[in-house]
Amino acid sequence: MVQQERRQAATWRRLLVLFGLLVVVAVVFSVARDSARMRLLPEVERESIQWGLAIVWFIVGVLLIRQLRRTISYVTRVHTNADARVQSLVDRAISGVGYAFVLMVGLHLVQVKIGSILVGGAVTGVIVGVGAQSTLANLIASMVLFTLRPFQIGQYVTVRTYLFGGVEYSGTVVDINWYHTILQEGDVRRILPNSSVIGSAITVGANVGNKLCVVPLPYTTPFRAFEERVAEVTGGQASVSIKEFGSDTYVVQVQLPARFDLELIREAIADFRREDEG
Repeated sequence: MVQQERRQAATWRRLLVLFGLLVVVAVVFSVARDSARMRLLPEVERESIQWGLAIVWFIVGVLLIRQLRRTISYVTRVHTNADARVQSLVDRAISGVGYAFVLMVGLHLVQVKIGSILVGGAVTGVIVGVGAQSTLANLIASMVLFTLRPFQIGQYVTVRTYLFGGVEYSGTVVDINWYHTILQEGDVRRILPNSSVIGSAITVGANVGNKLCVVPLPYTTPFRAFEERVAEVTGGQASVSIKEFGSDTYVVQVQLPARFDLELIREAIADFRREDEG
């Protein structure tokens, strides 16, 4: 605990030192540019000094942004349970905004006209935003889902939304990505946009009698034989389907009533594999 507090204090201390150094560079740059002695220097020397200070500004700014990313990543990792995908997105957003700020201020310090750049960027942003409304809506909804976690992979949920005429969609959550939430119910696979899911009435555990497990099997194991063994153990009450194919194995998804102990399924799979190898 003490070591963790020391590490956190050192992280914040480095961040504050770099921030103070960046402020000092900006003040020195501003004072030097407006000083009478600077105006008396030849133009070549004056521009060399300005660009030298600008390079120092860029270097310190980049170091500050990197340290800020490390600090925020450390704090979120230690003090929160945020989804890794949200942390990655926040990290990229900090990088983009931070580097853009350092670049714009640096160009302003060396008296480069950035008005046309900002206007062009604003126009481009409006055009891209209008054309990508659906994508942006799903990305924002995904961040909300990853942060709040109203449901998790493996849970059985019912989603009711006004967007599709009030129709209910039920199934076991098998994937939540940046664009869709995927529900699986038997052989039916429902792919729902996250923007519609976030505005829906969601019932979690609507079918409490379901468990979901995923089993990788080598290609030498026949799927039908495995399906028959699971049906034998569960009395035909389990739903078995192939989920995906890998390089050395294929993945089988088993959905079964909650009253069944997964240890029995594990033992059945182990026995089946031993028989298959024998």
